[in-house]
Amino acid sequence: MTTMHPDQPVRIGDPGDLIAAIPAMLGFRPAHSLVLVCLDGGDGPARVRAVMRHDLPDGALGPLDREAIERMSLVCAREDIGAVIAVIVDQRRATGMHHAVVGELDLHLGGRDVVLVGALVVPEIEAGRPWRGLCGDPRRGRLPDPAASGVALAQVVGGRAIRSSREELEAVVAPQPERERARLAELLRDRPARRSRPRDELRLVLTRIAELASGQTPHLHDLADLARALSNPPVRDALLSLALTAEADAAEQLWILLARALPDPERAEPATLLGYSAYARGDGPMAGVALVAALEANPRHRLAGMLDAALQSGMRPETISGLAVTGFDEAARIGVRMPRPIEGG
Repeated sequence: MTTMHPDQPVRIGDPGDLIAAIPAMLGFRPAHSLVLVCLDGGDGPARVRAVMRHDLPDGALGPLDREAIERMSLVCAREDIGAVIAVIVDQRRATGMHHAVVGELDLHLGGRDVVLVGALVVPEIEAGRPWRGLCGDPRRGRLPDPAASGVALAQVVGGRAIRSSREELEAVVAPQPERERARLAELLRDRPARRSRPRDELRLVLTRIAELASGQTPHLHDLADLARALSNPPVRDALLSLALTAEADAAEQLWILLARALPDPERAEPATLLGYSAYARGDGPMAGVALVAALEANPRHRLAGMLDAALQSGMRPETISGLAVTGFDEAARIGVRMPRPIEGG
């Protein structure tokens, strides 16, 4: 399940427009998915408060699917969601399963005083594809171009990519071929770590972030030095603060590079930093992909596990911003002045 809180208002009067906006709100085009569009419970025009997604079952509804729907309903109740529109994105003509999913969802939402105001199904979110209502809803139509939706345009202007699939999102942090990572693993093994002072290690990472932003790609030995620096918990914790600064995008590029290049378990550290930074800016899908990568590299990584649990429970990004504040304090203790937080960060 992934959750985000869109910054842009979304028109909900026309179901086709609403469905077309889903890729921009999620950051990718979902497939084989149950998507919940959650609306606020206040007075005035309804606004989208959050979007949640879960993989549809391959066959009958199972215990894990019911657990996911239960978790979604708990998030809705906790966040004071007034109403939910369910969108099933599925190429199959699995009408019975679709109705079972909607029925289970309605049961859990209704038990928490959240109204399921509509259920729609579409084979894929592409211009011209047909959508229709479920469970007695006679509405039907064809989708407008998702790339032309107001939300998509706002996301592109804001610099956020909209990927064609979740697989494309996962490819962002997919590890490089094993042979390439093995060279770095050998280098880390054969060169005994000479532990520098945390201050020097933190400054090294900040320098490499600036160099990468200016087009300088780190060499193999640089990657080994960065891996050692990130393995130092005070340094890693101080770097969490970058998520609230203007350098967040540049830092994420280094975290992505390292998450792809480093062997296990070292790649867990940059993947966790990427997951936290994405989470803090409200990009739940990217955060989820990065944290899964971190836990695959090191299943016992405590920070990655904590962040993944918070994300799965629908915890708001601002709730975990305290980690970045602690990062500023850690950097000050080490003796390094970090970039200043952006206004409102």
